[in-house]
Amino acid sequence: MTNESASPREAALKRIVRPPARIHFGHVDSESACRKYEAAGYAVTPWLLEFVNRYGEITVSWPATYGGDDNELTTTVEDALEAPIRNIRIYSKRLGRPLLPVGMVFMTEERVLLAENGEILFGGDAGLQKVANGFEETVQALLADDWDKTFF
Repeated sequence: MTNESASPREAALKRIVRPPARIHFGHVDSESACRKYEAAGYAVTPWLLEFVNRYGEITVSWPATYGGDDNELTTTVEDALEAPIRNIRIYSKRLGRPLLPVGMVFMTEERVLLAENGEILFGGDAGLQKVANGFEETVQALLADDWDKTFF
């Protein structure tokens, strides 16, 4: 598919993701995604639905900084919902506002979390990390390895 015929989500991300990084766009079925989120115990908020429609079912891969397997960020519903809901509730309480799981990142399977204001955080055993405000900004920060890796 050429950039001229790419959807807006594809065109914007293809400008960010340059070789050797790779991006794959899967099919977004927002109705199915909503059913899966509801079945997992999550409220389907307008901000979750907007994220799923714009950035759902995307996988970005890029070479590891120090060799080894490639890094990967995915926003597939299945990977997002692998996170135990109790963990998401703990992260939300720690942050003091609601978070919803929207993906997974790295081999350590950190959870990609979305806040209502569009902020993206990673949650894992070591705690939470704020990455960027916005998904495209998050992808840019990851590819440049330029984000605050402080846990809180």
